[in-house]
Amino acid sequence: MKGSKLFTASWILLLILTIALAFFSLASAWVAFSGQNDQLASSTTLEHLRAVSEEAVTATRGRRVTAATWALAYAILSAWIVLGPYRRGERWAWWALLVSLGLSQIISLARIPLIGTSLGAVPSATLLAVLALGLLAGAPRIFSRSAP
Repeated sequence: MKGSKLFTASWILLLILTIALAFFSLASAWVAFSGQNDQLASSTTLEHLRAVSEEAVTATRGRRVTAATWALAYAILSAWIVLGPYRRGERWAWWALLVSLGLSQIISLARIPLIGTSLGAVPSATLLAVLALGLLAGAPRIFSRSAP
């Protein structure tokens, strides 16, 4: 694949990633707002938690909304970077996407050895893999000597 086509594929893939992140963030917020029965663990739902404390259910739903809105804001900012500075080939944008999206997902994946749970790790691993693919596809153009 020629350089310009590879770079186009790079920013389109990264844009799709950020749009998916925004969509899943909104879906997560909807779960909390709609009162759907949230699967907290393989054997625990909000109904199980409700038997212990209604306040704990409310707090759990509130935390889901907080996480979802932070992810949505992050997706919007990432899309803005992809559509603007990254598409123009600005090197700082490549690094900003790598550090912000990459580091956050590595920390998220640290749940497996540090907390002992893999619940929720698949989305983080998927995001990290797609990010790596998108950034690697764009690296030749971003880091060429003629790049801005």
